[in-house]
Amino acid sequence: MESITELNKRKVQLFVEAVWNNGRLELIDRLVAADYVGHVPSLDPAVIGPEGVRRLVSSHRGAHPDLYIKIEDQIAEDDRVVTRWHAMTAGSPLARSALGEPTPCCSGITIIRLLAGKQVDEHTQYTRLARVVPNAARGHFNPSGLP
Repeated sequence: MESITELNKRKVQLFVEAVWNNGRLELIDRLVAADYVGHVPSLDPAVIGPEGVRRLVSSHRGAHPDLYIKIEDQIAEDDRVVTRWHAMTAGSPLARSALGEPTPCCSGITIIRLLAGKQVDEHTQYTRLARVVPNAARGHFNPSGLP
């Protein structure tokens, strides 16, 4: 039998894969508690309840339909799951490596507290990553990615 800690990790993985990566907004009510509060520094006020999460995901996926979040690491204990992740948008020409593979546009860490299998509290810190694109004309790298 799977421990609560392992079940919570799988719930967070399901949320990232199904909701963020595949846009399955109908799953939000099953995965997010009615009294959920999400704390993200760039968002003021906090994200409140399933409807707030739905608006946040819809907004990001509307702006970046090809958004993909890759889970790099997860650490869990009891009711808390810490996830280190990278977000990518494959459609942006600046979001491709020299081999044509998507590169992360931001990187972050999210701490989620779950109760009865639903997210009740979240704290996210993230950093937008600069694109490093060679500037052949000047013979150096341009961190902004602009000519």
